Amino acid sequence: MNTDKQHCVISGTSRGLGRALAEHFLGLGYSVAGCSRGDATIDHPDYSHSVVDVRDEAEVQKWARDVRREATRVDVLICNAGLARSALFLPMTPGDVFEDFLGTNFAGVFYVLREFSKLMIRQGSGRILTISSTMAALHQEGTAVYSATKSAVTEMTKVLARELAPQNITCNIIAPAMMETDASAELAKSEEWRDQMLALQTFPRIIEMQEICHAADFFVSDKAASITGQVVYIGLVD
Repeated sequence: MNTDKQHCVISGTSRGLGRALAEHFLGLGYSVAGCSRGDATIDHPDYSHSVVDVRDEAEVQKWARDVRREATRVDVLICNAGLARSALFLPMTPGDVFEDFLGTNFAGVFYVLREFSKLMIRQGSGRILTISSTMAALHQEGTAVYSATKSAVTEMTKVLARELAPQNITCNIIAPAMMETDASAELAKSEEWRDQMLALQTFPRIIEMQEICHAADFFVSDKAASITGQVVYIGLVD
């Protein structure tokens, strides 16, 4: 990892939005440290990859130590790794709820936030972004636990914004509407369900991942130095 560049850490970079964000920030000249449960899918001299299950606290801690050793600082942290799946409430098992959804979408975000914010506190600056979802505002059938975890991430990030403000660290949330990703495909039960969801959006179309990247650009820029604890919904008026 090039120590002369600004450093961005992104979880869940093997596919979808995480990969798009990693490639975007590499294109802007950042060094990027990414992770996923599988091997790297990005080949770039300024990209480093770790195989990490964010549900495992020890694995996240080791990843953070490795990144600190290589980069010495983290300028941008994007908590992107998450699980999206449509599931009706009553048939769900404790494994579905606690290990999969809460483990990945909430505990995983908590572990990544905690470990990397420690480094930002020591360096006295940083930009943190978490990825939520407009699903949390739509209250649709089959998304009870998924939406609950995304709402939890939003509220956790807002509180963290207050706690980290004295250290010159901003914390904001990007909540996209439906995108063309594997996760969205897993969430959509059918073409009819997908069309219904699109109809509920303010802009009833698939959101391009580059639109999320542009929102991230703003939040990590000097122009957003005093903006923290905010949610940007992309594709929906909440």
